[in-house]
Amino acid sequence: MPRKKHIKIAQVRTFSNVFDFSNINVESDLQKYFLKEQPLTIELGCGQADYSINLAINFPERNFIGIDRKPNRLWNASKNATTLNVSNVAFLIAYAEKLEEVFKNLKAEEIWITFPDPYPRNGSIKKRLTHPRFLQIYKSILTSNGKVNLKTDDDTLYEYTLKIISEENLKLVFATEDLYSASNLDYEKTIKTKYEKMHLENEKKIKLITFSFT
Repeated sequence: MPRKKHIKIAQVRTFSNVFDFSNINVESDLQKYFLKEQPLTIELGCGQADYSINLAINFPERNFIGIDRKPNRLWNASKNATTLNVSNVAFLIAYAEKLEEVFKNLKAEEIWITFPDPYPRNGSIKKRLTHPRFLQIYKSILTSNGKVNLKTDDDTLYEYTLKIISEENLKLVFATEDLYSASNLDYEKTIKTKYEKMHLENEKKIKLITFSFT
């Protein structure tokens, strides 16, 4: 492991806005961190958390948690949020499979899945973040009317997710194969992550799906 990466992994767990799912008190620690009890939005696979931080800046009346399984990715997220003095966003080191262990009382109104690994091979379908095994987890950590948003450039993941929504009898709220061809988009749909900017430069079309369980 490169020395710089090793240093970041060690440092990030000392940052006041970064939490670890393995801590038995992580849920209560997250609740104590936020200055106000406000509606919660979660971003999965957040990386450097462009989405979470931009949402937090523009929606101070909400709280945000960016989640990633790799602590070194959250080093930049934490530093950026601190530099911008954004106090209504926190970061959690966790696997998506472990979220039910964290969010027992704290429930989210919205989940954003931004440009996840599409796992295109058939043998990896269960790793897709919109596979039914993950949907059951999302349902358990969302409020009764909570929503899930998937933003991707990948055709296969987009079509697969629409298929799962239909098979699982979920409610499709919004879907587009070309996000920026639509008009009157809400701000949260137009935030561009590092990877999204790269995809757009390569002339890829950005896809968005929003769905709920009720």
